Amino acid sequence: MFRCSGNRLVFLCELLAVVLFSLFHMKACFRGVLLGLAVVILCGTTAQAHPHVWVDAAVIVHLNDDGRIVALEPVWIFDDLYTETLLQDLDQDLSGQVEKAELNNFAGDAVRNLHEWDYFLSARKAGAEKLVFTKEVTADGDLLNNRLVLRFKLTLDQPIVLSQAIELKMYDPSYFISIELVPENTVSFVAGEAKGCGYKTIEPDDAVGTEQPLSDLFFSDEEVAANPELGSIFAATLRVTCS
Repeated sequence: MFRCSGNRLVFLCELLAVVLFSLFHMKACFRGVLLGLAVVILCGTTAQAHPHVWVDAAVIVHLNDDGRIVALEPVWIFDDLYTETLLQDLDQDLSGQVEKAELNNFAGDAVRNLHEWDYFLSARKAGAEKLVFTKEVTADGDLLNNRLVLRFKLTLDQPIVLSQAIELKMYDPSYFISIELVPENTVSFVAGEAKGCGYKTIEPDDAVGTEQPLSDLFFSDEEVAANPELGSIFAATLRVTCS
């Protein structure tokens, strides 16, 4: 089998992987299968896992009139390359511009696919009890400074008791997507009484023992298979409390 070697082939492998991911989220199954085969042919069994898509992330915390947390709304801002690649396919009417309706179609499809992976969101009460969301999910797609933005609102089955801390982590378990928190206004609070609300960002431990940026690290297929929650190692934790 032909394998990746040299910078040119590595670049082609990574570019094909990005396109495959884009088409998967648009449910273009037939084209996805063809591109998937192309990735396998080019990269062979020596492919390594590392991010191919980069996301800057934040979260909006929704409160009720009592100041209790009732919903979480992750906000993802995709990198320039992924945005450029995907926008070409989102222009379904070939108008030369991606309209709001087309962006929302993408958002809806993406969120439906993300459901299988719990929306790449680990949400728990402090003490490890997993939060439960209702089935109703609202999604919105937009463009911000020529970057694709995905927002989706997850409503909690039960409001969070005041003073109960919750812990949030956003990550792709396979580490195909690198999700990094924006440095400012990582968490915002809307509606209700937010005076008693706050958050703390807990950075991940140096689990790999290197000063190299996490997004530059490579992992073999065997390492990914041995640790299906690989992405969680590099995910920061947001501890949110409203009192």
